[in-house]
Amino acid sequence: METNVFRKRITPPMVWGLLSFAIVLAGCSKSPAELQKKYMSLGQHYLSEGKTNEAVIEFQNLLKVNPRSPQGHYWLGKAYLKKGWTAESMIQFRTAAKEDPLLLGAHLERARYGVNSSQWAAVKPEISAILKIDPNNAEGWTFSGQRALGLGRVKEAQTDLLHALSLKPGMPLALVAMGDLERHRKHLHKAQDLYRQALENDPANSRAWAGLGLVAETLGDTSEARTDFHKAVRADPDNLRSKVILANFIAQTGKTPEAIALLEAIPPKKSDLRIPVKIAEFDMLSGNTDKAIRILSPLERQKIAIPDIYYVLAKAYQTRGDARDALSMVDRMLTVGGAPPILKISAARIALFEGQPTKARDILSAIPVSPDLPVTYWQTLGQVELALNHPSLSIRTLKSALRSFPDNPLLAETLVDAQTSQNHFREALRTLEPILKKNPRDTGAISRMGPLLARTRGIAAEIAYYRNAARANPDDPAVEVLYLLSMATNRNLAGALREADHYLSSHPSDQTVRFLLAQFNLQTGQRKRAIGLYKQILSADPKNLQVLTALAGQELEDRRYAKAESLYRRALLITPENGNLYTLLGESLLGENQKDVAEQAFQKALSFSPNQPTALLEVSRAELMAGKSHRALTHLEPLLKAHLPDATMAEIMWLWGLASENNGDVKSARDALRKAVALEPGNPAYHGSLGDFWASRSKWDKALGQYDKSLRLNRKNPLLALKRDWVRVHMVKGKPDPGFLQKIVDQAWAYHRKNPGDISSGLIAGQGEILLKKPEKALVAFDSILAANPDNQTALLEKSGILLNLGHPDQARKGLLRILADHPDNVRANLMMASIDQKRNDLRGVSAHLEKVHQAHPAWIQPALSLASADLALKRYVEAKSIALTLHETYPRLPAALYLQASAEMGLKQYRNALEDFQALLPFTKKPGPVYSLMSIAATKLGDRNRQRKYMELAYRASPDNPFVLNNMAFYLATNTNDLTKALRYAQKAEKITPLPYIQDTLGYILFRMGDYRKAEPHFRTAYAAHFRDPEFLYHMGMNEWKLGKNIPAADHLKKALGSGELSPAERERVRKALSRLSVS
Repeated sequence: METNVFRKRITPPMVWGLLSFAIVLAGCSKSPAELQKKYMSLGQHYLSEGKTNEAVIEFQNLLKVNPRSPQGHYWLGKAYLKKGWTAESMIQFRTAAKEDPLLLGAHLERARYGVNSSQWAAVKPEISAILKIDPNNAEGWTFSGQRALGLGRVKEAQTDLLHALSLKPGMPLALVAMGDLERHRKHLHKAQDLYRQALENDPANSRAWAGLGLVAETLGDTSEARTDFHKAVRADPDNLRSKVILANFIAQTGKTPEAIALLEAIPPKKSDLRIPVKIAEFDMLSGNTDKAIRILSPLERQKIAIPDIYYVLAKAYQTRGDARDALSMVDRMLTVGGAPPILKISAARIALFEGQPTKARDILSAIPVSPDLPVTYWQTLGQVELALNHPSLSIRTLKSALRSFPDNPLLAETLVDAQTSQNHFREALRTLEPILKKNPRDTGAISRMGPLLARTRGIAAEIAYYRNAARANPDDPAVEVLYLLSMATNRNLAGALREADHYLSSHPSDQTVRFLLAQFNLQTGQRKRAIGLYKQILSADPKNLQVLTALAGQELEDRRYAKAESLYRRALLITPENGNLYTLLGESLLGENQKDVAEQAFQKALSFSPNQPTALLEVSRAELMAGKSHRALTHLEPLLKAHLPDATMAEIMWLWGLASENNGDVKSARDALRKAVALEPGNPAYHGSLGDFWASRSKWDKALGQYDKSLRLNRKNPLLALKRDWVRVHMVKGKPDPGFLQKIVDQAWAYHRKNPGDISSGLIAGQGEILLKKPEKALVAFDSILAANPDNQTALLEKSGILLNLGHPDQARKGLLRILADHPDNVRANLMMASIDQKRNDLRGVSAHLEKVHQAHPAWIQPALSLASADLALKRYVEAKSIALTLHETYPRLPAALYLQASAEMGLKQYRNALEDFQALLPFTKKPGPVYSLMSIAATKLGDRNRQRKYMELAYRASPDNPFVLNNMAFYLATNTNDLTKALRYAQKAEKITPLPYIQDTLGYILFRMGDYRKAEPHFRTAYAAHFRDPEFLYHMGMNEWKLGKNIPAADHLKKALGSGELSPAERERVRKALSRLSVS
């Protein structure tokens, strides 16, 4: 019988407790099925009475009993829908459909939501599921028709909707959908009739009221449209589609903030993704592109399959001037799928605007051609062909479209552009004339007519035409602007100024022309009057962003920084998330010398516009001054690929070079500083920095050349002259003249006292004092630098070096650790740390620091040899061999590399390779005794007794007084002959030369073999006290202790020796026998 270790004894009190609990359960319980029925009944009852909160509780209770109940999830979704919690309801409907794929109601609700939110890709599987469950479901066919219409497939939509109405005549949902179809076809009165029929059957149909409003808006009846849109919202206050349509209408009347407020007032639980997308769209249209991007970027990162997200982001990036990001969002929009034709056409227009006509054509080509495509498709296609330098094809395309849409102004005006591009000016005039005859106020046509008249009849005809047009349309500022610009661009600024003044005398409230007049005044040098005009506009329109920024720009240019700051702050109250304005504010604050506040403004700018060039430049400059080189590099990186003026790019490369050098990236620093000099060769600071770079790497001739160039550009720079003289000191062969050196040091001290914040002069003073062998004075110089710049690497390194030479390794170590905390790859710091660790016998520290040096400079011989030696001592044989092998291949005549390689192979038990390498080493060795001795050991390990004896004799003959050779000869005699007396003599001679632990081990082992255990013990203990722990030694010591009756330490040492796995089979057998006897005793 098996015993269960977890079994517990049940006591009488436990029995009574269990029985009483069971009795309680038996008295009050119902079956799960009964409970579900009860909660379902109560939930549906509360829902029918409008008690949605109570209904939610009952359906949640049902799901506690059965979490996988499809009906429970479905009815909880219905309750959430009643509360207006759209997102939560869709989650429940999705779960219900997952638990029961044949639950029709769940699919219908999800399809309804998908249609209302225009998620055409997501709604497709739901419609398929509905029609699979019920092929004659009228709602399913209606949703199918609505989806087809949304995707521009008008014929398919009509077929599906007519089928829906044949299945369920008079169904409001299908009637409204048919109304949408007729409205799409521009059959507005048919659409009205269908919407009204739907309202007869369902007076609270929100979508029907919205449809009537859209028809009224198209017919130009804004009052009726507004009324219908409000009725749509009142009919169903939680219907997001109706609220979005109303917000669109409000925004189109110029009240964008009111539209945003309407949408922002929707509680989060009653909202969905359409709302932030629409808010972002309105923000973008009102100039808050940064805010729009901030709203939508998290949704974009979630890769949500709603094309509108990516389209609005594309438009926002385009508005901000980020072409690459705009095109990237276009690609994302097309990838997620489900975008209707109108959105694809808009995407093509973005690509066209950003100079990608081929991409635009590809987008348009993917849209199936049908008679139902909007005019903008053909207009865009014509513009694309024109951009691709196919004017003839553009003309054919547009003329063909005009046959379907006769006298359409958009198509006609685009055709004029194509005809003009081929110099068909008279033909273009003939195309324009019917448009202007039909609508003399068409600004697009008017704007094209002027240049055509200039080409055919001269500039005077153009100006005369615009003058007549302005007189014929006296209240149209757009035409007046065209007239003014025609004069200004044709060298008649005086006439433009007179005309603008005259126009404003009769239209004093027209701020557009007043602003243009201000610009004309600026062009004629009348800045005072221009500023006065700006102020007039602001007195009438205090929130005119364009004028605020223009006036602030003038104040900034005149160095009236405080006034500029005030104006930029006013502008930021209007558009608080505008990165460009924060950048300009930062520049104003810099002018006022408010550096910290300016940096905050630039940081704020980057939070809204991460790639704003000026902000990135100023922030990185401040970070570099604060010693935050890594962060400076992060902010400078986006600017490296920007298209900026040479002077700006030179400054960027200069900062990049300084930051890279501080960060230890020598190659990047060198390349960047060289590029800065090449871009702006007349800047002395750039030559000086490149000179500093070469000087820090002891490239004195190159440094001198750059300092000379810098001094030629700026002769009155004492620091540069000091640096140049310091370089000359280093270029002197042999020792520098003490008098000249003292003079430079005195000049450096004098400059440093006047400019205590300057680092270069302090370093020259300190390094000069070192050359003058005055380390204490040098420490004063470096301490003065570190007092103001505690993290300055050069000063810390120099100070640490002095402290190390003065015998203060612990103090030196503190400074070096500070450097390595921020710059773990600093070569000089790692070299000094390795030196300190070697003195402390910290081999792991030595290896770690030399590894950093070796990674940076693999060709440096001495650090590589030291690293391989440290790895050997740490038994890191693979690493040691790798380094030694690389060194040997690079420097074939370097004996130390070959020796380390062979020693590592010994540790790896690659004895044949070791023998070959030791053999190759012999010609380079003046005293080959130790090498022969090692070859003897390798032969021993290979079991080759002949070569073992041969190499041992050669070793002794070559180096009879070498302790290593003597020790190996003694051990050989002790293990391979019975001449223990001779072996003892060799070992004792080796001990007299150097009493190393391994020699003590040999002495102890020989005495053990001779049976003199007590004499052997002190030698073993001496080796053990020196931390000698070789497995062979532990075996010898343990066996000797066993013979002396010291069983506990004997057992401990023998077990460790056995556990190492490095004993020979015979030795392992002896240890096991000894341990078995020790356990018995």
